[in-house]
Amino acid sequence: MDEQLPLLTYAGTSGWSGTDTSKDRAFDSDSTGRTKKSQEYALRIINNVVSVGITWKELSEITGWHHGLSSGVLSILHKEGMISRLLEKRGKCRIYIANNYVDGRETDSQGRKPKECPNCGHLV
Repeated sequence: MDEQLPLLTYAGTSGWSGTDTSKDRAFDSDSTGRTKKSQEYALRIINNVVSVGITWKELSEITGWHHGLSSGVLSILHKEGMISRLLEKRGKCRIYIANNYVDGRETDSQGRKPKECPNCGHLV
């Protein structure tokens, strides 16, 4: 589908939570093609829901994926600029949308926001 996939954004992997089991799952998924298939499938769904967009919860309901997989796939696609995340929410969850369907709505960037160092005041 997309020759850029899989996106292996985190040190050449799709990322993991920090546990050895999560790390093993990431390496296995990345090396067997499951990461690429998950990213392709999510992109197809996002493009099919057009201007409505999708939340991680809705993606999980459609795919049967657990929260970590749905949220991880959406986060990587968002971080790499393949999709956008709207500021608006549905069911207390942010909405992810194909870039060409944002239609002037407010979006935000992916990742943690910089924080001010309590000692020196610089952003960290």
